[in-house]
Amino acid sequence: MDFDKLAYPETITIAGVEYKGQRDMSKGQVLVPYTEEPDVGIGDVITQKSGKREIYLKVIDLSFLEDGSLNVGTTHPHMLTLKVQNTTAQPHLPQATSSTFNIGSVSGSNVQVGNGNSLSVNITIQELVEQVAKSGDEEAKSKLKEFLSNSTVASVIGAGISGLIGLL
Repeated sequence: MDFDKLAYPETITIAGVEYKGQRDMSKGQVLVPYTEEPDVGIGDVITQKSGKREIYLKVIDLSFLEDGSLNVGTTHPHMLTLKVQNTTAQPHLPQATSSTFNIGSVSGSNVQVGNGNSLSVNITIQELVEQVAKSGDEEAKSKLKEFLSNSTVASVIGAGISGLIGLL
């Protein structure tokens, strides 16, 4: 019985040489057991026979592992793992769209425009304490004072901690 046909049913052509392999489409991965190391590198295009047609796969990462097959399902001792991108399918996949935003005038301090953005706001601890002190919110003042009084926080902030607590 030919174990390669069961465990490695696909025919993969690398640099003109045919190998038996297994392609996992969900992971974008091809496993190829080998005895003689295939001539393949990142950026190469390999093919997989699919019925009467071929699927072109671009190699984007690879790993050669000696004795990696453990001779399970194959007589070849080594394992080549290829991370691939299906270039045959690419023209048929939905393309990412870009959005154009035309904005006449914007004013404000924290403005965010676009898709999938994140907004970072940086203020100093001094500014935080001053703003909370001005707010008149006794609960916020109390919680901030408790936070600043913590020994770990005090050791990180340093000597100016007592002056900040005094503002509250």
